[in-house]
Amino acid sequence: MGSAVLFYCICIAAVVALSSSMVAVGSAAPGETPKFISASALECSANVTEIAKARKLIDVHGHGLCPVRFDHTRGISAVASSCKDRPLPSPERCCGALKAYACPYSELINDNANNGCASEMFYVIMTRGRLRPGLFSQLCVEGPLGLQC
Repeated sequence: MGSAVLFYCICIAAVVALSSSMVAVGSAAPGETPKFISASALECSANVTEIAKARKLIDVHGHGLCPVRFDHTRGISAVASSCKDRPLPSPERCCGALKAYACPYSELINDNANNGCASEMFYVIMTRGRLRPGLFSQLCVEGPLGLQC
């Protein structure tokens, strides 16, 4: 009888552990906010007429600089090539490539007012890929939060 109770306890513990560790695909873990790239960060793709303020020589003292050098990261060419279709690229393909590239940096990108990361990232993507301004803000806003990661 003791081994049956032990087996039962182990099975119950395994089921509880499994059910508590399962999270629905596309949702955040309990207590964790879902990741997204905000609509205001996506709006930075419309303003790429000059180099991002984060890379101007005046700001090199370290305050307000984006800690990521997007011009040295991998994946920009994948975003650019996925978004080049004329006259309008496929939102699934283009925004999917943007998600794959930008979502690891979502917290930094959403803090554009303090660090300029969204401006810097979109400047690099738009100039390297020769994409039209506003492409991502037009195609990739999925809801009120912006682009869900």
